Amino acid sequence: MKNIAIVGAGASGLVCAITCARAGLKVDVFEKHTKPARKILASGNGRCNLLNKDTNICHFHSQNPSFVLPSISVFSFSKCLDFFCDIGIEVVEGEKGRLYPRSLCSSSVAELLFYECKRLGVGFEFGCEVLHVQSANEKFALHAEDKKLIFDAILIATGGMSMPSLGGSQSGYEFAKKLGHSIIETAPSLVQLESSDKTIKEASGVKIDANIEIYVENSLHVSSRGDVLFADYGVSGSAVLDVSRVASVALQERKNVKAKIDIMPSFSKEELRVLLQNRLKKTNKKSVSMWLDGLINKKLTSLVLKSSSLPKNIFSSDELTAKDMTKLAFGMKNIEIEITGTKGFKSAEVTAGGVDTKEVDAKTMMSKKVQNLYFSGEVLDVDGDCGGYNLYWAWASGFVAGHSMAREKA
Repeated sequence: MKNIAIVGAGASGLVCAITCARAGLKVDVFEKHTKPARKILASGNGRCNLLNKDTNICHFHSQNPSFVLPSISVFSFSKCLDFFCDIGIEVVEGEKGRLYPRSLCSSSVAELLFYECKRLGVGFEFGCEVLHVQSANEKFALHAEDKKLIFDAILIATGGMSMPSLGGSQSGYEFAKKLGHSIIETAPSLVQLESSDKTIKEASGVKIDANIEIYVENSLHVSSRGDVLFADYGVSGSAVLDVSRVASVALQERKNVKAKIDIMPSFSKEELRVLLQNRLKKTNKKSVSMWLDGLINKKLTSLVLKSSSLPKNIFSSDELTAKDMTKLAFGMKNIEIEITGTKGFKSAEVTAGGVDTKEVDAKTMMSKKVQNLYFSGEVLDVDGDCGGYNLYWAWASGFVAGHSMAREKA
């Protein structure tokens, strides 16, 4: 019987373990922490966004984007649903096509995956950190603390560098490099963005529906509409996470990054100008800030006025002109802030970059350099948008790796 080692008891490693065990392979999973599936437990704000109805490849990112296609074709949307149904998980659809366990508890997913592994006889070594992986004569020597174990095949499913408090580390990249693989430079993704703009601190705590655009070297690269949360350090929220990958990678390349935020996305500039013009009829000698109160959160006033470039000597709304309405409409739809950093891997939900996928067979997840060496999940240079795409990649690539191991069994 072929002996399989899986390094990492996360989403991808557990699905691979189940797939291998169902095919009759002997499987041992090594996890440096005392429990499996720690990132699953934290995913989807504790609800576990399993996957998304929209499985278009455009939601995945890599220097080799087509790499994802074989996995999500083999482990399709319906195949994924069947897999989870088989282990006892019913799903429910949320907003934007996001699918969750009907219990709305990530613990349901973690516990049922682990139960299925144990039911199938998968072995687990918890609190056991793998220190080295060596390849020789088509076998693998796995060094874990004071142990040296020999396996026929090995899957590196260690994840990336995101969320180190939940197990994120560089270990998978180190194993890959020592076995001859190249690493695409990593960067935090699905992460909050930092700004040096002092005015933004006045808006701290405000959460609104907005559109955010990211400009790299003054060129528009990506935009998203959704929640934007202003904070002391910069901006967060679902829309910000959606565009953060572009900003993070550009910052790593030492490029200039700016964000433009439209806090009135439901209005065109002209519609907003007309609305403001009509409000001029009821100024009642209010200050400009008070006149804007009721239309926008007053904590956003300083940002709007700065972006509007109104004359600094205007204090009363009675002094505003029709021309000023045009400037204010522009300001509300073009709040520009300089992006100077991210909150880093400790806050990032996923890692961009990783093991170069050009050195891995997309149809099997096996290394093109070392026979019977496999990779899956976040350790590879694949990351997805917010909305279930990173977990879907973990499930799909883990399944493909396990299926391939079973086909190759001696």
